[in-house]
Amino acid sequence: MIVNRYNKNPILTPNKNHPWEAEAVFNGCPIKKGKEVFLLYRAMSPLSVSSIGVAKSKDGVIFYNRQQLIISKYPWERFGCEDPRVTKLNKQYYIFYTGLSTYPPTAEGVKVALAISKDLKTVQEKHLITFFNAKAMSLFPEKINKKMWAVLTVHTDQPPAKICLASFNNEKELWSKEYWNKWYPNFKKSVLPLQRTLQDHVEAGAPPIKTKNGWLLIYSYIRNYFSLRQRAFSVEAVLLDLKNPFKIIARTNLPILVPEEPYEKVGKVPNIVFPSGAMVKDNLIYLYYGSADTTISLAYISIPNLLKNILENQD
Repeated sequence: MIVNRYNKNPILTPNKNHPWEAEAVFNGCPIKKGKEVFLLYRAMSPLSVSSIGVAKSKDGVIFYNRQQLIISKYPWERFGCEDPRVTKLNKQYYIFYTGLSTYPPTAEGVKVALAISKDLKTVQEKHLITFFNAKAMSLFPEKINKKMWAVLTVHTDQPPAKICLASFNNEKELWSKEYWNKWYPNFKKSVLPLQRTLQDHVEAGAPPIKTKNGWLLIYSYIRNYFSLRQRAFSVEAVLLDLKNPFKIIARTNLPILVPEEPYEKVGKVPNIVFPSGAMVKDNLIYLYYGSADTTISLAYISIPNLLKNILENQD
């Protein structure tokens, strides 16, 4: 078995005593800080307005001290802050999230935003990243060839969506209009070719994980995306070259996780498992995923077993 669910899932559920997270909590992303694990997550109020919460844990399983961390402040996030991905780099925490500027949501109003924090208690600065429709951006946890690298999904709401890579000479290029004005017209040159058919949909999941064999990217793969009856959410993984992430070493050819449990099949949006964050502990990947867009669940993945499975598919 490559993936084993935590036997007491879900690990985080809505808290009716906190109006800002009373409706749903999902799509969590962990980050280690000292001896604690901080879990950032999307919190939804009964009015369907999302903000980003944070909770603490000593073991990455049982979380406490839930607080609201990121709330709407600027026009480009006026209707919600969603789906955080966090990476520590340069002694700072880079929290990418989806900013929603239109309601009802439109593709033009769904963009990548960034919050930078030094302590995961307060946010020191915020920036709008993309001027085009995009989601699910996260940084690689270290520089590659002296550059910062990121993965993001372009045109999530204007399919076909594409998982892309981008590299930056410095931090300020992350939110530079000049940078993105040059990158976006040629974004197809930055695509990781993971989509098998035009009927399927892909979206970046957890921030990349470094292994001895390459960068491990766990992502969402949705078969038959345009058919409500046949749409099937799943989780897959791809291994990228350590020095050149554009080079795909190998990938899974079958899902490693699909909706099977009641908490994955019943909720605000049924039949969803969405990989949004991961951390490594004792040769295991702790994979945090949104279950039915209502709760946060946890699965354990053996790194040796997953790498063996992926490398068996190497060309």
